[in-house]
Amino acid sequence: MAGLSRSNEQNQPFLASSRESLDIELSNLSGTDPRSNDQTPDNHYAHPSTPALQPKSHPRLIALALTITVLGFVINTESVEYVETELNYNKPFASMYVTHSSLALPWICYISFQRFRARHTPYRVWVKEHNNRLREAVSTIDAYTTDGPWMVVKLCGRVGGPLDFLLTSMAVLTVVLMLSGISWFVALAWTTPADLTAIYNSSTFFAAAFSVPLLGERLGWYSIVAVGLSVVGTFVIAYGDTTAKHDAEDKVGTSRLFGNIVACLGALAFGLYEVLFKKWACSSRPTSPQQSLPLTLTASALTGFYTFATAWIILIPLHITAVETFVWPSANVWLWLMVAILSGSISITMLAVLVVWTDPVFGSFANVLSVFFVALSDWLLFGLTPSLATYVGGGLVIVAFSLLTWDTFVGKKAR
Repeated sequence: MAGLSRSNEQNQPFLASSRESLDIELSNLSGTDPRSNDQTPDNHYAHPSTPALQPKSHPRLIALALTITVLGFVINTESVEYVETELNYNKPFASMYVTHSSLALPWICYISFQRFRARHTPYRVWVKEHNNRLREAVSTIDAYTTDGPWMVVKLCGRVGGPLDFLLTSMAVLTVVLMLSGISWFVALAWTTPADLTAIYNSSTFFAAAFSVPLLGERLGWYSIVAVGLSVVGTFVIAYGDTTAKHDAEDKVGTSRLFGNIVACLGALAFGLYEVLFKKWACSSRPTSPQQSLPLTLTASALTGFYTFATAWIILIPLHITAVETFVWPSANVWLWLMVAILSGSISITMLAVLVVWTDPVFGSFANVLSVFFVALSDWLLFGLTPSLATYVGGGLVIVAFSLLTWDTFVGKKAR
């Protein structure tokens, strides 16, 4: 459109005090002018290097978040497996669409609780204060200053504010996350479950690879060895119990090379998602877990809202071409789908929290750990005795996680 332009005016700062932000407040939707007064926080123009004395993430909170994440992944995996195999409701893309859309649910619960706590505060005042705190949090992200000027599309003569940057960056992240999910959906039709499990959980490697150029991370040798051991351990678990044999009429596994390439692209996209989430939705200043939570939940929820608003379009051609025909689930299927959706929503959101509280490599280990615990849950719930390969691979994963934990909480201090 002619009225749109990117910020190529080098003589104008991204957030000049004389220019107005187009961030729209919820409290201004009643018809008043959204630019009638300046609602930008006082420290919005502070230099990013301004010292802040907030405590760092407590190891017990990180352990709790990791436990919830792994538990959520295990419940999600087992419930989806039950729905597909026992209840014969195999709709992977529809399930992925609903699960990714449900990322908005933790934020809805959080914001509802916050509103209940401040129920005696007038709604307009409460919304204004909440949005200003959110602006303040976004303005402490270094990427807001470096990436904001070229990322945010805006009207001529206007400048994007912190909320504009958050909306734009999370739109990009939604595309990356959807690419990861669609890659899994496509690869599932061509490769074997063992290949898909092993390759997808190698996203830890891609998270480590992207962390160096995009975040400037300095990976210690313990972290590098841990990533390598985790990939080896995942492959051992995935291939230890499978023969990867299929009937001649079965399409699954007959084009494993193509399916594995697509799966690699999906793992790459998920590793990139974790790194970009850390880059675009995490304050560059030291903040406590409680202070970082509102921004993390908001950013994760935006990917859910974007998915809900756009990805349903893909379901239409899938239904028309009979690739995935939509069938309304029964009450029993709905029950197990809700278990899968809620556990998936909580686990992916807590994964984002882990990434913010620690780093993408540590956060991605939740996926790797879940592979071993899914095998154990199969044993406890369905009597599927783990093979020797499961124990060997699980041992490698646990050793890798121990090395990474030490390097995250002790080794980084030395560096």
